Amino acid sequence: MAKPIDVEAHQFEAEVIESQDIPVLVDFWSPTCGHCLALNPNYDEAAEALDGKIKFVKVAFPGGRDVFKQYGVRGTPTLVLFKDGAEVKREVGAKPADAIVEMCADH
Repeated sequence: MAKPIDVEAHQFEAEVIESQDIPVLVDFWSPTCGHCLALNPNYDEAAEALDGKIKFVKVAFPGGRDVFKQYGVRGTPTLVLFKDGAEVKREVGAKPADAIVEMCADH
């Protein structure tokens, strides 16, 4: 069963930017954000549906504050899709699992 990986700021480069095998979808979230908590089961469901095709990562605020700042994330939840180390798509707000899968469809 595919599960999203919790990534600390110091792991972001290795886990996301240097990932060359498959695209990486990052959930920038906060444990005090109601919309983030509502997104969690949908994010897990999408991770299961795209197992082996997309790597699912979560970066939490405030621990990942520097990564949030570096990538211009101003609100949570924000989903950012990276391919070959570059941002290719971004969406803000809670989404159903099928919308998350659709977001990744072209990559």
